[in-house]
Amino acid sequence: LGSPGRGFGGGFGGFGRYSQPLRQDELPLRTPEQRKKIAHFIHTDLKSDIIALQEVAITNQRRHRSMNKPLDQVVKELNTLQNGANWQYFLPHTDVVPESDDERNMFVGFLWNQKRVRLVRAFEMSMADQILAGKELFARKPVIGYFEEVREDGSPGIDFVLVNIHMASGQQNDENHLIAMTLIEFGINRDLAKHTVSEPSVIILGDFNENPERENEDGKALTSPAMAEHMKYKGFIDLATSDMAYTRMNNKLNSLIDHVMVNRSAQALLAEPKATIYKPGGKLAKTELFADWRGTFSDHFPLTFKIKSGKDND
Repeated sequence: LGSPGRGFGGGFGGFGRYSQPLRQDELPLRTPEQRKKIAHFIHTDLKSDIIALQEVAITNQRRHRSMNKPLDQVVKELNTLQNGANWQYFLPHTDVVPESDDERNMFVGFLWNQKRVRLVRAFEMSMADQILAGKELFARKPVIGYFEEVREDGSPGIDFVLVNIHMASGQQNDENHLIAMTLIEFGINRDLAKHTVSEPSVIILGDFNENPERENEDGKALTSPAMAEHMKYKGFIDLATSDMAYTRMNNKLNSLIDHVMVNRSAQALLAEPKATIYKPGGKLAKTELFADWRGTFSDHFPLTFKIKSGKDND
């Protein structure tokens, strides 16, 4: 939202050499009508109270807050659709507003319904974007959000930490992704402590740019199990399951690169230990709808999961 260059990467509805159908010009910025459709989709289909945003530009600043004008319209529409709702979003602070055509002007953040959840703290992780194992670590700096439930009587309920990440592209960069995840997992408690937060329930989610199910024609694994096994060893489970097959609409429909990693403490908060994926056309996922989906929404499909309501348990 808010920056040019949409549609790069081929696949269904993209542009360039591997696009389906073949297209050489990038997708235009979303129209006001398309932004309304995003709000209606959140309201009618996702029904989520928190959304981990990916690839959102900063278009302006207001009272030292980073803002995005297209996202402002989505928020306004959501507040119109949902009586009594009060949606808000967070994007990281920058000293100046980046140029609109700056390829680095894309960030991760959070969008949430303040009627249902309260954001206690939000901040970028304090790590530098280093180049290790021949590749940068992140496409965007990870952002931590510490949330608590707002119960029907207005009292605070369950609280938890979400870490929204976007690892650098290139599914062959196994070592790089392992290093990035190790630094994230190691740095969470350090950064929470800097912001006077002590919370054991942690969920790391976003675009990992890594598919642990990737194989060649002979069934040989093309992705090292190092990162996935490391996270299992650390007590995390992945709510993105192999039966989803793909979360991104590449040509072969085998790109399972979005994940939701939940640590032991947060697993107790889950309504069920797996995520649900939305694909146009329902469970059968009609590929003839994919190009239109991408034009309005994304080249990825959203994953959702449920956290149980209740009193704070820690």
